[in-house]
Amino acid sequence: MFREEMASQTRPPLDGLAQEVLCEGKRARRARTAKIASAVFAVAGLVGAGVAVPVITGGHSAAANRGTVGESAGPARPGTRTAPAGGANTVPAPAILTTVNSPADIPQPAGPMAPTTSAAILEELLKLLPPGGTSNYAFEGAGAQAYLDGASGLGMIRIYLFRGSLNPGACTGAVPSDMTRTCTTLPSGATVLTTRISDNCIEPLSVDVDHGDGTVVEINVASCLPWNGTSNPPAHEAITTAQAVQIAANPAWGAVQMNAALVRDANRRFAYVPGNSSSGVSVYAGNSGTGRSAKSTYTSGPTGS
Repeated sequence: MFREEMASQTRPPLDGLAQEVLCEGKRARRARTAKIASAVFAVAGLVGAGVAVPVITGGHSAAANRGTVGESAGPARPGTRTAPAGGANTVPAPAILTTVNSPADIPQPAGPMAPTTSAAILEELLKLLPPGGTSNYAFEGAGAQAYLDGASGLGMIRIYLFRGSLNPGACTGAVPSDMTRTCTTLPSGATVLTTRISDNCIEPLSVDVDHGDGTVVEINVASCLPWNGTSNPPAHEAITTAQAVQIAANPAWGAVQMNAALVRDANRRFAYVPGNSSSGVSVYAGNSGTGRSAKSTYTSGPTGS
């Protein structure tokens, strides 16, 4: 009876549906290939596990922070290498490798150290951002998120610490036509990989700095906000490429350990955040932006950080 009843019904139109889905999938894959490949190649050499936790909003102002942007980076040396553009189906080389024995081009300052936490990463990021109000703090594995309402307007910044080193082939192999990759070298010898993706507003600008000794710092500067259920609200790129390089090249970053006092203070300051990561390093799984929202108030400490 069911078959007979269904046989009498008009079938829904499916013309073009499969083709549309395939086109959307290919477009999304091209825009995220670099990040996905980096995550896959980095799994074997990483420790810890990524944990997505609720977004936190607050009223912290970065204007009072000491040392707004690190001064250690300096201008990049000549000899820029740019990856050649390829076709739509070109798969770029992974940006991050699992090798961790590269020399330390940006050594960390001496002093007591403690295992790196997501809270410490957020605390250091807030210290280094240029003047402006910050909000919408979030943790994701060995990474952190903050919105900055500064000179360029409201925008989202995400930072991740990877245990590994940059792939020297990332700027020699072809990349998709909607992506550009450029490698430069800082005076310290550290390699900077700058990636732009024209059709990905969450990661239109990505800057990776290889500190050596197993630490790679990545800054993602978005031109939109996370998915709100219907769209990605437009936003501004809150910091410039030069500012992203200076932040990522700051010597304080360490994929395994950071300044003990910073870690202790940050863990206490963000102790109320459910799922606050205390692990060292984890793999970046993507920018979903779908975490549950939990509002709270952030009170600046004595240092304004």
